[in-house]
Amino acid sequence: MRSLDRLLTRLAEIRAEEGDTRGPDEFEVHVISYDAYTVDGVKRLEERGVTDCIVGFRVPYIKGPDTEPLETKIKHLEQYAENIIAKAG
Repeated sequence: MRSLDRLLTRLAEIRAEEGDTRGPDEFEVHVISYDAYTVDGVKRLEERGVTDCIVGFRVPYIKGPDTEPLETKIKHLEQYAENIIAKAG
């Protein structure tokens, strides 16, 4: 089982132990996951109770200034919106 699956399972156990019956409209689960880069992955996360996915389009471990042009960043965001967000609903 992947780390995220273990964490989500444990979160559900803790919530059950505490009697927490809040649904996704009242309890948010935010994750950073490679699954968020495909429509099927987003749907799998949603099925596991994830409400929000954090995505990025550059490797955060590269030292030094961010040299990517703003136009490229906008292009990446537009592609993600078109190919993932619009199709995942």
